[in-house]
Formats: sequence, C-alpha cells, structure tokens
Amino acid sequence: MEQDFKYSFKALPHGELSLTVYNAGFQKCPPRYGWGPGVRDHYLLHYILSGRGYYVTGNRTFVLTAGDCFLAPPDVPIYYYADESDPWEYYWVGFAGPGAGLLLDKTPFTMEQPVFRPRAGEELRRTLLEIYKARGNDWSSAVRMAGYLQVALGLLMERTGQERRESLADYARQGALFLRQNYSQPIGVEEAARQVGVSRSHLYRAFQRELGMSPSAYLTQFRIRRACQLLRHSDLSISAVAASVGYEDPLYFSRAFKREMGKSPLVYRRRGQDEKKEGTP
Repeated sequence: MEQDFKYSFKALPHGELSLTVYNAGFQKCPPRYGWGPGVRDHYLLHYILSGRGYYVTGNRTFVLTAGDCFLAPPDVPIYYYADESDPWEYYWVGFAGPGAGLLLDKTPFTMEQPVFRPRAGEELRRTLLEIYKARGNDWSSAVRMAGYLQVALGLLMERTGQERRESLADYARQGALFLRQNYSQPIGVEEAARQVGVSRSHLYRAFQRELGMSPSAYLTQFRIRRACQLLRHSDLSISAVAASVGYEDPLYFSRAFKREMGKSPLVYRRRGQDEKKEGTP
C-alpha cells in the first residue's frame, strides 16, 4: 500500500480581504482517518484524487470517490473519514470572507447537495496545489492564495450538463446577501441585479415573492436597522452614521430614517439615552 503522507498549511486570516484562505494542503490518508464530528468557522472544500471516503452531514452520508468534491459550510456539524480498505487521497482548501458566499452561490453546491463532480477535475487539483505552493502569512502570499482560490471557484462554476436551475428564491437570497454585505457603500438595485445576473425587474419579482418587499425597501430597512445600532451604541455624529450605512447625503438619510422609524435620528438617539439613564430595559 502506498505510504501515507500529509502536507498542510494554516494561514493567519486576513479579514480585510473579501476572500481569504484559512488553510490548504493535500493528504494520502490512513484507513478510517477522519475529522469530526465538529464544526468549522469557515468553508472547507475537498477534491478527491483517488480512493474512497465518506462525508456525513445532518443525517446523510455521502460516498465519495476519485473526481468528487464536497463542500462543508461554516457552523454546520460535519464528519468525514477515509474508507478502511481503499482510503482516499485528497486536496483541500479552507476559506472565508464577505465574497465567499456570493461566489459559492454561483457553483452547483447547495445545502441539500454538498457533493459535486466538477468537469475540470485535474485542473482543479492543480489549482488547489498552487494555493498550497503560494502559502505564507505575509500580504503578498495571502493575495496570491486568494487569487488561486478564485480560479478554483471559477472552475467549479463550469458545470456539467446537469446544471442547477436557479429559482426566484435563489435570486432573492443572492441579492439580499449582496445588499447586506455592501450596505455601507453607495450601491443600489442595479448593482445587486448585475451581481446576481438578472434584470432589475426580475430581481424585483424575486424579492416581492420571497421577501414581501422590493430590493430597495430591503436595503433601506437593513441600513436603518444598522443606523439604529450605531445611534444607540456609538458616539458617531449623525453625518458619520449616515455615511457608515451608505448615505452620502445626511439630510436624505434623516428623511429616510424618519419615514422608517417615525422619528428623526436625533430624537431616536436622545430617547435611547434617556432610557439608559432611567434604566429602561
């Protein structure tokens, strides 16, 4: 039997990047070698080069062989282990960042189907190896690893003939995620629709059906909720709060806040301060 080996690297997370590699490597596992049950605080992607193994999530067990991938999302209990008679060899990368969810939404992976056989398997393997070869904890290495990771995710987007048909629920979820992750920027519905890959009207229909409101109303509601937190728990000026939640014009922000909350930002802050003095929960 081929000798077991393991080459791995754990990176210091660079949270400032929209996509950051946490760990990477490749391994020929001994029989029944595994990890878990447990949860990760980041996404974990494995590509199986040879052998056989098992990925367990929820009450489901997936059997994987050469050419298969599996994706483990953060904060979800998982367990994976090598076969006893034909243990697998795999390449992996762990990653996170604000851009991770958006990119993964464009791949065939879903919570219901976390296993996939990519079309460009060998190219994916080489790209995962490049992530490991670019390893390092300096900024240059972090950026290069993130670059190769984007290449790997791009390869996963090249689906097989059984492409996943995206529904209105998918569009609404992707659009809402983009708006939540970019609310502090001066963005609008056009940018969200362009990111999701649909027309503005199609995104509107998706939001109305799935969330009961328009994309612009969703963005406004999210921004104002965040502004309420800042008004209650920070000393930022009203203008600074406005800029922090994506409003370039403080007067426009104040009008939007009053429409949503029934009172101006200044009154809202003062009432919050009065409640703290009085000990109101």
